[in-house]
Amino acid sequence: MNVPFGFIPGFLPGASSLLTSLDKSILIILRDSSHLIGILRSYDQFSNVVVSDCVRRRFIVSKNVYTEEKRGLEVVRGDTIIMLGEFEGGKGGMREVGGEEFKVIEEGLGEGEENKVVWDFDQDF
Repeated sequence: MNVPFGFIPGFLPGASSLLTSLDKSILIILRDSSHLIGILRSYDQFSNVVVSDCVRRRFIVSKNVYTEEKRGLEVVRGDTIIMLGEFEGGKGGMREVGGEEFKVIEEGLGEGEENKVVWDFDQDF
């Protein structure tokens, strides 16, 4: 069976499925609920990834705001990744605020208010 050089099959198992996302904008959700957005530059067989132009997006859902912290080049361990996918941008109807304003809002949160994004997979997807 002759397979042409550079041929990418329709389905790639495991970490090799990241091949189609190289040099594209991605969103990574980590186990600590951090959200990283950047350009996927490299990966290995353990799903460790290298992301350039990376920003960390933090949320206060109850106040409908978020902030972004520039991180630059980021190396992310594969065992900390919950979800990774291509990202086309968007703010999800939330308002972006600066870092200082975000801290003020965060300090003013009540005891029952949550500042992490909680996914409800039955409704969100």
